Amino acid sequence: MSTFTFRPALSSDARLLSDLGWRTFEEAFARYNKPEDMEAFRPTIYSPEIQAAELADPNTEFLIAEAGGEAVGYVKWSSAPAPPEITGKSPFQISRLYLLNAWTGHGLGHQLMHMSIARAYEKGHDVVWLTVWENNDRAIKFYQKFDFREVGELEFILGQDVQRDLYMQREVRK
Repeated sequence: MSTFTFRPALSSDARLLSDLGWRTFEEAFARYNKPEDMEAFRPTIYSPEIQAAELADPNTEFLIAEAGGEAVGYVKWSSAPAPPEITGKSPFQISRLYLLNAWTGHGLGHQLMHMSIARAYEKGHDVVWLTVWENNDRAIKFYQKFDFREVGELEFILGQDVQRDLYMQREVRK
C-alpha cells in the first residue's frame, strides 16, 4: 500500500480539478464510448469554470489525494438535496470518486471511501449515496463491499448517448 496525503481543495484548484477530473473520467470510460460523445461531454462537467463554481458551492466539498506531491485522485461530496429514490432524512452524496489508473490497486479507493463515510458521519448524515454506470462492474462490486445497495436508476447523457446509471446508497452507522 502506498502512502498518500489528503487535502481539501481550494478555490485555486479549479484548473487542477478540471484536468484531473477529465483525465480520470477519460481513463475510466473512453474505451467504452465514442470519442465524439466523450468530447461533447467534457465541457459540461470538467471545465475550469464549472469546477470553480462547484468549489464555491457551500454544499460541495472536494478532497484531493496526492502521492509524491502529485494529485492522483479525488472525491467530491455534496450535501445538496437528493432525488426521491434516496431514503434518509439527511443524505450525503459521493458525487465523484476517481483516481488515476496507475493508482488503482494501491488502497487509495478504499481510503477515499472510508474518509467519505467518516465525513458523512461527522456531518450528521444518515445515508450516503452515489450513482454508477450500470456497466461499471468493478465499481459496483467495490461499492457493494462497503454495503451500498441499488435503490433506483437514472438516465446519464454522454454526448448523444443515453446511458443507464444506478443509484446506490448505504446507511451511516452511528
